[in-house]
Amino acid sequence: MKARLLPLLAMLMFAGFASADEAGVAWEDLDENQQRVLNSFAESWETLDPERQARLATGADRWNTMSPEQRDTAQHRFQQWQELSPDRQERIRRQYRQFREMSPDDQKRVRDNFRRYQRMSIHQRQQLRDRFRQLTPEQRKRLRDRATDRAPRPTDHR
Repeated sequence: MKARLLPLLAMLMFAGFASADEAGVAWEDLDENQQRVLNSFAESWETLDPERQARLATGADRWNTMSPEQRDTAQHRFQQWQELSPDRQERIRRQYRQFREMSPDDQKRVRDNFRRYQRMSIHQRQQLRDRFRQLTPEQRKRLRDRATDRAPRPTDHR
């Protein structure tokens, strides 16, 4: 069981689920279930950054409310994350930050487009990728700008 928790604990460090106050979270303030999940941090807990303590505590709460299937899924996703190159991980982090900065309407649009993409057949996905690859760099930029609503707008010269 402990070996299964270690990958999750590492994942929780990166999750950013909560922000901490300057004092952090005292080990004694964690409930029994949180302490059980975070046991591998017990000896070093007081040396951890307060924000990291808060993220870990919140992540332990989430872990404790997950079903076994959800835990398996979380572990699988973390294993996939670990297999990515550092450059790919950073690119994903950057894209996630950009997504979080979008308006709720834009986030919804991105989610809807992603769901539509997932419903496509493999052949349709490949066709879409091929069409994108055939675009010139300028066409790709205009498409990205329009998609993120950053496209320059013509000014009205009446």
